[in-house]
Amino acid sequence: MCTDISFKDSFNDGASTLEFSYIYDGSLMLKNGDVVRLTNTSETDGIFFGKVFKVSMDESRKVEVKAYDQLRYGKAKDIITVKAGEDDISTLTAMMCSSLNLKAGVHSAVSYKSQSDKVKYQDTWLDIIYDMIADTLTNTGEWYRLADVYGEVRIQNLRDLQLPLVIGDNSLATGYSWEKSIDDEFYNIVKISWMNESSGKAQTYQEYDQESVNKYGNLLYYEHSDSKNGSDVAKLKDKAKKLLQLYNYEKESIKISCIGDHSVRAGCSIYGSIEDIALNRRLIVKSVTHSYLPVHTMELEVIAN
Repeated sequence: MCTDISFKDSFNDGASTLEFSYIYDGSLMLKNGDVVRLTNTSETDGIFFGKVFKVSMDESRKVEVKAYDQLRYGKAKDIITVKAGEDDISTLTAMMCSSLNLKAGVHSAVSYKSQSDKVKYQDTWLDIIYDMIADTLTNTGEWYRLADVYGEVRIQNLRDLQLPLVIGDNSLATGYSWEKSIDDEFYNIVKISWMNESSGKAQTYQEYDQESVNKYGNLLYYEHSDSKNGSDVAKLKDKAKKLLQLYNYEKESIKISCIGDHSVRAGCSIYGSIEDIALNRRLIVKSVTHSYLPVHTMELEVIAN
């Protein structure tokens, strides 16, 4: 029945969306709140499970529908309490699912806990969970994805989402665009400060890459910690080292047009191989848009770590 179908998924950036259209025959008119599924051949290999949020039609009788998965409800704001030493990405996700009546799936184990008590009043559930994912990455080097996987909200370690799939020259790709930059989120000096309550003076610790500084100039990242009297100096030094590792490399933006593969979702990683840009390594999918008519194709934006 459909005249076009498009499924878009972005890495830790809200709900995935399914947009499609069909010609109204006088009998089937989808309504907001209706459940929509996208599957390959059956419900056992589901791709998208969500609800309709927008329906429109014009005089041509072409009905256009937009549906979201469960994470759409995570845009809600509430009074949300985060407890130091207790709450992590998984517990916060479980709290969101319980509060918003969402179906939760199995979560990957997460060792990093919140370092301070917080009460959030103006943040959405998604904002709080994404902030905790960023804190976990900064402090442990482990990266996680929050996603609705065919009707189940899950926290997954990106290490578990590596696909045995090569995309590039002579392998699915039909085109690409590429950019390398130090203009955004690039730092080769990391400085962390904290207040010494005994002396009443700020103390600092700094990590830097001299070779990178010589090549690109001074690009400084600064952060002030709530740590009192440097009681966690060892942790702060380790955090500075991890931040330098995280930010001290040229950011590559690569977009690839290719033949579709249902296994590719945001947060998964594939192996990229494009000789022209010396690409020969694993890539994290930042966003993917699957289009199904007349044939299955996909547009990828990838993160080249």
